[in-house]
Amino acid sequence: MLGNIRPIAALTALTLFRHLPLSAVVSDVVVLPTLSVTDQLSFNANATTTVRTKSGPTVAEAWYDLAQQTVGLAVNDAGARGFGTTTTLRGLGNTPFFSDASAPVYLDNIPLATAFTFPTELYDFSQMTIYRGPQAAAQFGRAGDAGVIQFTSRPAGASGQAHFGAAIGSAGQASFSASAQTARTDTFDAALHFGTSQRDGYLYNTQLKQTVDDRQAVFGRVQLHYRPQPELELSVHLLTQRSRDGAQALVPLGESFASVRRSKEGQADTDFNALAVGLAQRLATATLTATTSYTDWDLSPYANRLVVFGGFNFDSVLTQSQRTFNEEVRYVSDWFTGGIFYSHARTRGGASRTFSGYTIENSHFQLASATWAFFGQGNFKPTADWLITPGLRLENTAKNFTRTEIVPSAMVQRQSDNWSALLPSVSATRHLNRRTDAVFTLARGFKAGGYSAYTGRADLAGYDSQRTWGLEAALTTTETTTGWALTSRAYAYRVSGYQIERSFAVPATSTDEYLVVNAQRAHVLGAELESLWRLSPTITLRALAGLTQATLQAFTDPFTKVSYSGNRAPYAPSGNAALQFDYVAESGFFCGAGATWIGRTFYDEQESASFSQAGYTLLEARAGYTYDRLEFRAFGRNLTSQKYYSSITPGVFHGTPGAPATWGCEVSGRW
Repeated sequence: MLGNIRPIAALTALTLFRHLPLSAVVSDVVVLPTLSVTDQLSFNANATTTVRTKSGPTVAEAWYDLAQQTVGLAVNDAGARGFGTTTTLRGLGNTPFFSDASAPVYLDNIPLATAFTFPTELYDFSQMTIYRGPQAAAQFGRAGDAGVIQFTSRPAGASGQAHFGAAIGSAGQASFSASAQTARTDTFDAALHFGTSQRDGYLYNTQLKQTVDDRQAVFGRVQLHYRPQPELELSVHLLTQRSRDGAQALVPLGESFASVRRSKEGQADTDFNALAVGLAQRLATATLTATTSYTDWDLSPYANRLVVFGGFNFDSVLTQSQRTFNEEVRYVSDWFTGGIFYSHARTRGGASRTFSGYTIENSHFQLASATWAFFGQGNFKPTADWLITPGLRLENTAKNFTRTEIVPSAMVQRQSDNWSALLPSVSATRHLNRRTDAVFTLARGFKAGGYSAYTGRADLAGYDSQRTWGLEAALTTTETTTGWALTSRAYAYRVSGYQIERSFAVPATSTDEYLVVNAQRAHVLGAELESLWRLSPTITLRALAGLTQATLQAFTDPFTKVSYSGNRAPYAPSGNAALQFDYVAESGFFCGAGATWIGRTFYDEQESASFSQAGYTLLEARAGYTYDRLEFRAFGRNLTSQKYYSSITPGVFHGTPGAPATWGCEVSGRW
């Protein structure tokens, strides 16, 4: 039981380590060099892509904008920061509220287990790396069945540096950020970042005559590294974000994308804090590292009013918090990386809902989760042209769930369960010639089960784990003389227990039950293409495209017994694509333009036309001038004012409109 599990924080005190960013650890075990054609993107055949993030002023949609530039990654933004948002990678993702993430996020060495805690501000991280596929579970302590997403910092250099940025734009956009980093000395280096961003709401309440979904955030982070000995390093990493937003951006489906009419508006206030303490030691042929981290996420309150079913007021007041302790110990050498991971999370929440003035739900819940994992991956070169990379992960997750219901009936339900998995993987890399590599991978993936907190049915609250077998082939070719590079991948996943979350209508009653259920079987087929071409010293062209077909092979509605086998899985777009053009002149002038395409997304397994978003294309442009240490930039996004839903909530027949056409100007400087 969870009460008998004790944290392994003592491992940190027992081990003296030299702290390295996790990206450096991973690169140590990937023998093939990562291709880097421009400073915006790098990738290799081993299903890994690195996107350079832009330092400077940020907006609250930065994380979602970045996802649109990454093949196979989709973020369905529900309009309340991460709450209710789904993140899918290659057709596998979290459910809106209750399941674990299929692609967890690392902020340097701090793991985030659930999607509602994912960042909406990018701080001053210098790059985002996507580790695609179940095989990533052999490299990270916290992992999912789709892969791992990691944001990493710029390491300290031989000299100190400072940066500032400010931006203003339409819809009251305004942001400012500043950062400073000391030079790396034999004993010490430090980095400090601070930022703030705000905008007016994109929605307007015509009855109250006010904007709805205003956003405001203050955020910052501090990194300290101390080296009392040449091979020993101690580190501290602190992050914080305070968001004070208006109501979740929701509009009735089929009506205006820009306005609503209701007699009350709500709010969504969130706070996020994280602290990591690391020790690291360089050995003769390896590196030993340990990181103890703690995260604290709090949503209090979330309040919203919707007008549903022909004019009735539906009010929701929710609270939710999650506090997580993590311990990760790693051993890294040229031929092997391995480690042990422990995490304990406690999630609490409450829900009060009224319909036309009558309370229909008053409940609160607590979920305690403990995860152990042992993981490792080796590198073997049987010949000069072959690299074999076997991996193995052993994981166990135990969860205790308590739900107390006051309305509609007084009851308490207590449940517990645990899930275990043995996850092998193997990759074979063939060096075909000096320009071309091919990789073939077979891997097993796993995501634990859990409990739905918004149903009073104890027999339906629990759901099972999601398990995946993945097969992948990839080819990367580069031509350094012409600055051209291309990576293509194809993959097939067989999934058992595919997790689906929504409101299910109960026959012969007037009630719905909101819960997570498992599809017996599903499969995901996909293909990806990433390409970079340096047309000239001043012109760069980048293109990416991905197609994903996530299909439910065996699924039956638990109440109506209607089969939806053969239908598309919800929340997984049919694909995405992007085309980016950049021109940088020697004089300092630069400009660029881009187009992104998101394929059709269904938000229920019935493939209902009213609960789906057709494919759409967004256009953007930018231009500016760099003078000495200063940069001036003007930008425009969604230039054609494309109307689309970034997320749909079928249970209340509402959707979250995507951002309209926006424009702005930025100024930044670096010393």
